[in-house]
Parts: sequence; structure tokens; C-alpha cells
Amino acid sequence: MMKMKTRFWIILVMIMGVGFGCQLTSPRPASWSGTPTARARALTNTAIAETQSPIPDRDLIATPTDSLTETNPTKTPQPTEPPDGPWLVFPGQTGDGITAYDVDTNRSFNLALPAPVYWGDLQDGLSPDGKKLVLRAGLPTETDQLGLYQIDLPSKKVTKITPLLSLVLQRRIVNQEGTLAFDVLEAVTMPEGIAWSPDSRYLAFSAGLDNQTADLYVFDSVNQRIIRMNGLPTHSVTPFWGFESSKLISQELGKPSEDVGWRTENVTGVDVPKFDNQNTIYLPASQSNGEVFVGWLNAQTFISYSLVSDGSTGLRQVNLDDSDVALIQEGSFRAVAFDPISHTLAMILSRADGGTRGMVEGVYLLKPEDAGFQLIRGGIWDQITWDPGGMFIASGPQGLYAFSSDGENMVLPDEVWADLSPMGSWMIAWGDGARLYQPPSIYPLQTLTENQVDSVFWQPDSKGFFIQSEGSLYKLVFPGLNFQKIGDGFPEDEPLPMLWVTSDLDR
Repeated sequence: MMKMKTRFWIILVMIMGVGFGCQLTSPRPASWSGTPTARARALTNTAIAETQSPIPDRDLIATPTDSLTETNPTKTPQPTEPPDGPWLVFPGQTGDGITAYDVDTNRSFNLALPAPVYWGDLQDGLSPDGKKLVLRAGLPTETDQLGLYQIDLPSKKVTKITPLLSLVLQRRIVNQEGTLAFDVLEAVTMPEGIAWSPDSRYLAFSAGLDNQTADLYVFDSVNQRIIRMNGLPTHSVTPFWGFESSKLISQELGKPSEDVGWRTENVTGVDVPKFDNQNTIYLPASQSNGEVFVGWLNAQTFISYSLVSDGSTGLRQVNLDDSDVALIQEGSFRAVAFDPISHTLAMILSRADGGTRGMVEGVYLLKPEDAGFQLIRGGIWDQITWDPGGMFIASGPQGLYAFSSDGENMVLPDEVWADLSPMGSWMIAWGDGARLYQPPSIYPLQTLTENQVDSVFWQPDSKGFFIQSEGSLYKLVFPGLNFQKIGDGFPEDEPLPMLWVTSDLDR
């Protein structure tokens, strides 16, 4: 009984702590289980050739700022019409609701959601057409509270689509009966637990509504109905949509024992829109704690790898037509990122990863026309991600390494992380302060602030951006780049999840 009480409180603490923990705009790429981190030792600091692209028009760049300063804009008259966006959406200061900042009127409003809110859903919960926003929120100990909630910003309305747990499972959690209900709770609240189809019609999610397990469901936003995909004895998690919304993939988790933890039993796929013909696509390695779906090479082939107790392994490509599985890179690796446009893969190997294969530690690149990964930068690197602005970004004890699939690259030894503007013309690197660059030049155009910066978020039009620094959130717009505070009271050293929402959300 004492063991069950301990487990109960651990689960509740984990749930309440999801808040800012899900890093959408984090300067560190987020994943299901995280990536092992190499620590500093003697470093070889190899400089790249110093190239400098033409300096942009001077009227775009403000006078360098040595420290963070804040403007006090004149008060905007109360609009007579309802706010219509676009909005920057981020957690409320207390973490139990959302704040929507209207960029045009410089006004904010709050919408209440039951705590905790699963902020990792901000990115996954916005439909590809930008018209629907859905988040998971709520406690499992409150009747029907834990569920899917649709947010309509123009009307300031929040609607619950469906609960995520049956009343039977909720009672078992409240009464601390056994471990099965807690396993279901853990499965339905895992990161990457919701996914919109590319055509923005279907939202796939995991829930425990009809069985004593987490099953795969789909919300049909056109017909406003919930469709149950399966009812297997394992737990279905991490839905992953194929091209043209024609295939829905997920993985089935089991838990042989509490000591062993989760194991991936198989990866399955179901045809859409008939939602039938569910088959096993491949069987992961026996020690897989979870499969990570990286991206699609074409309509039939996707890339994935396995998470095991000591890292990542088995980077593979899987063909849906014949369930053929081919290894791209055998053995372990530290991290991988994928460019969905050029279909280029970037990978980090540690010394231990490459030692048995005769490969040195460093950053490797695999283009579609290459026979294998090619070393492009040696040294110790911890993490890597693909930035939609057009470059891979790696970081580690050596600093920051940004590079494209066509050969452009820049090394910034003193930076921690960076974010490219959507148009790819600008880059802000930050950590101890923040600086504006024009890739691939390694020379900063302007020091934005010397204060600690936790995250940066660009507007889609690249005309402005937002900086989170020392518990406050600021807006900066070209050409002046003056700091305008739009919120404060946020946790420091925790990147703030942020989302850009246009004004055409479904009403």
C-alpha cells in the first residue's frame, strides 16, 4: 500500500510538472526520452574560413544595444471590434491557461484551461491549415477533466472535444487500485500524443475510453465524431501521419514489469479514410523503449530509429508497400535531424558510437545521392536539429555549428543556440546575451542584449521576433528593434512554449 501511495504522488507530481517542461521553442531540441549529453574535455577549436556576405541595407539595422532596454509605448485605445489577430500564444503566468497576444493591437487576453496544460501540444495541436488549435489539459483525478480542448481565439471560447480516460480508469487512479490505470494515464499523456492529418481533417490521439489500455482514436473535425482505431492489449502512442493523409502510423507499447519499463512491441499502420487494414509494419529491436519517427522520404517510405537504455540506435528507412526495413546507419548515434525538403540527414556520433566502426566523433551528413554518411565537422557535439529557415544547427562544448545541405556553414564558438528567421535571411544566436547575424557571416550585425536569453521566436513574415529574457517576454520589430515588454513573471532558465496563430481559426 505504501508503494502504491508513493507511485500515486509521483504520477501527480509528473503531471503537474508538464507545464513549461515541454519545449516547443526550446533552444534545445526536445524528444521523447531526451538525448545523452557529452561533457566538456580538451577541445580542438577549428575555425571555418571567414566569409562575410554583403551587409544588408542599413535602414534595417538599428544601433547596437549594449544592454536590454525597454520602451514604453503609448496606450492603444480599446478596440471597438473583437480582436482578430494574428496572435502570439503562450502559457499564462500561472501555467493553468493560455495567453493570446494580439500583435496588431498590442493587447493580450487570457483563456482558462484546467491545469495542467500539456504545452508540448502547442505545435502538434495546430492544424496544418492553421484553423484549429487543440491541446490536452486537466487532472485525471477530476471527473472527465483530463481531455482534448479546442481553443477558438476570435470568440475567446474553449470547448472540450472528449475526455481521455474512462470513468472506470479514473476511479482506479483516485482509489489507487493496481498499476494498470496508471500505465494508461502515462501512455495517454506522453509527448507527441496528438497529430493532425496533413489535410487538417483528422486529429489522431491516444485515449483510454473503451478498454483497459491506451487505444488509438481519431477525431473527425468535419463530422464532429470520435472514431476508435484499435483495441489491442498493448498501449498505442505517438500517432504519425503519412503523406496525403492516407496512412496513420503508431507504435504499441507494453510493460513487462515495473522494473523493466516500457517496451515497443510493434509499429502498426492503418489505412485512411476507411480506417481499416491495420497491419504490423515492422518489429523494433527487443530492447526498444520507444520508436522515434523522423520524417518521410516519399509517400511510401519513412525514417525511424529506436531509443534504448543507453541512447539511440538503428536508424532505418521503412517501405509501407512491402514492409521492407533497410538500415541507414547501423549501431548507436547521439542525435539525428532531417531536412524534409532536400531529404538530407544530419547525424552526431560520439567517440563511443563511432569507435567500433572506425568513425571519428563529429557531425555527419547524408544526402539522397550519397552512399553513406560523410564527416563534415569533427569534435564533440551534443544535439542537432533542422531549422525550417534552411539550416541544420548543432551545439555542444565547441559552441554552435550551423550548416546547410548545399555547403554553407558557420561556426560560432561562443554561442549556445540559434534560430533562423522563416525567410532564412537572419539568425539570432543566444545564451549569454543575444546577437543578430546574417548567415553565413560569422560577424554579428548587432548585439540585441547582454542579458541571459532563454528562447527566441520569429514572426512568420520575418519582420519581427520575440525574446524571452530573465522571466519576461519582449517584442522586437525591424528596423528599430526596440524592446517592448508584453509579459513577465515567467520561470527563468525554462524556454517558453510559443505559437503563432493567424486570424482564420474556425469559429
